[in-house]
Amino acid sequence: MKNINIYSRLGALLVIIGLLHSCTDVIDVDLPNGGARLVVDASIRWQKGTMGETQTINLRQSTAFFNNTPDVPVTGASVTVTKENDGSIFVFADQNNGNYTATDFVPELNTTYTLEILYNGNIYKATETLIAAPVINRVEQTIEGSGDDTEIQLQVYFDDPAAIENYYFGEFIPSNLPLPSLAVISDEFTDGNENFIENDNENYTAGVNVNINLYGISRRYYDYLKILIQQSGSDENGPFPVTPVQLKGNCSNINNSNEEVLGYFRLGEFDTTSYTIN
Repeated sequence: MKNINIYSRLGALLVIIGLLHSCTDVIDVDLPNGGARLVVDASIRWQKGTMGETQTINLRQSTAFFNNTPDVPVTGASVTVTKENDGSIFVFADQNNGNYTATDFVPELNTTYTLEILYNGNIYKATETLIAAPVINRVEQTIEGSGDDTEIQLQVYFDDPAAIENYYFGEFIPSNLPLPSLAVISDEFTDGNENFIENDNENYTAGVNVNINLYGISRRYYDYLKILIQQSGSDENGPFPVTPVQLKGNCSNINNSNEEVLGYFRLGEFDTTSYTIN
């Protein structure tokens, strides 16, 4: 009877091992591929106190989700930006690597600009307004959390103009990380007062230098960035994550409105400073 008990247990063990082994099988997920998408990285950035005449726009074509190769640079396109108040046209020359550069751009606050891209027989357009940025007053360092669960938080203070609906974008670039942290804020509850935009990061340690850029942005770009930050996981949503939605930029194909174009055309003045974590 004892031998029967041993073999029955051994059989049960082999069944369990088989089940566990089956859990390690690779599952191939067949994702639909709608083809390459045009990716427009068109950020006109004007630093306070500079002329802002040199600007670069990057164009790429996306690749499939499981494709390990990077997006493919788009060359051979015609790229222009028109300043709508006087009709000035700035030609962005093809650098043959996906970048298109202009060296005579004229930035003007509160002025509307239109991006036009001619590529593969299609016309792509987007329109945005160049928004002013406030002056950074100071940066303060605080501790967020308690006990062992703490992070260093940076707060960037600036004065918000009264009686104007304003939206701001903060870019925090630590010296010890490959990618920046992003933050957005509106003046809905702080109109006309000193405001601040903040960023907390577990990788902020003593001696780390953080370059900080503060932009003025449009309401539409604010909404776009807010969704991007939430879906990237860099926004704290507690135990209730935000339901993913399609992130739609402001670029569209004039010839085919159904084509999905990725990226955004935006213009913004920015003030900049740096801060060393202590």
